[in-house]
Amino acid sequence: MQEILPIERFRFSIQMTTLAVLPPYKGGIFRGSFGAAFRRLVCAIRRDECAACILKGNCLYVSLFAPSPPPDFPDAAKFNPAPPPYVLNPPLTNRQCFRSGSTLDFELVLMGRAIDALPYFVYTFMELGKKGIGRERGRFEVLHVDLVRDQDVVQIYDGATKTLRELPVPLHASPCEEDGCKSITVELLTPLRIRSGNHLATKLTFPLFFERLAQRVELLCVFYGNGKPRPDFQCLVQPASGIKVVESKLHWYDWPRYSARQKTLMRLGGLRGSITFEGEISRFLPLLRMGEQVNVGQGTSFGLGRIKRVLPRRHEDTKGIIDGQCKGRGGI
Repeated sequence: MQEILPIERFRFSIQMTTLAVLPPYKGGIFRGSFGAAFRRLVCAIRRDECAACILKGNCLYVSLFAPSPPPDFPDAAKFNPAPPPYVLNPPLTNRQCFRSGSTLDFELVLMGRAIDALPYFVYTFMELGKKGIGRERGRFEVLHVDLVRDQDVVQIYDGATKTLRELPVPLHASPCEEDGCKSITVELLTPLRIRSGNHLATKLTFPLFFERLAQRVELLCVFYGNGKPRPDFQCLVQPASGIKVVESKLHWYDWPRYSARQKTLMRLGGLRGSITFEGEISRFLPLLRMGEQVNVGQGTSFGLGRIKRVLPRRHEDTKGIIDGQCKGRGGI
């Protein structure tokens, strides 16, 4: 999939320099504060509405926060604005009080042309640290930023020297997957908001989960891919119906967020916990792996819909312990 949609994952490490009081779920405060700071830095005209701005066609803020779909896409009218080319995964801790000296990590996932805008993201968080976030306007410093590629971690920004290095050339190695895998547990690390009909789903089935994830990956490939044919998941629709839920430990998590733009309190709850699926899972592993990168459902730019796969441990008396050799499928 990386050959179709370039993706890079970055881990930001920050250190508070003054007291910060943050909400239990920090996706809103991080994404909201970042969006406002980014607009202040790059906006030339400071209009209230970007749609009426004469510079919108060449504006970095618009391309990241209110992107337009490709004009030749047949369903473009349904996706305006298009899904943004980034995911901002907030710290997962529920801790709310952070005193001076406390450290936090959060992740930024960039896709397609947004990868080239990394210096703007780093600089925006440097400036945001001077202004502060949260109720107490807690200030912070960016200690370092790491590039994360599977198990490889490379520091690309050093806060002590204020230097940002170029990204190393990616190596498109095929992921190691388990051939013949019959079950998988998916952890919902942040609230998952998926619509089923006109309502948010309060129960999750694999066909629904697969449909929404496949749609998101396809759209991202269309909007931010490198021009190669987008993936076709139609061949997986029928097999998805055979995947069953064998254990569900999901619960509803309400996340209240105040929208400064709409001047109203919004509730953006979703499903959290874990769910175990059983069936012919192997062919879906590349797609689930992609879901770990780009998140699933609504509100992904706020870090919603972040998932983690947990593959079952294989026993020595059957197929043996995984020895690190790639025996699975390399892509979709």
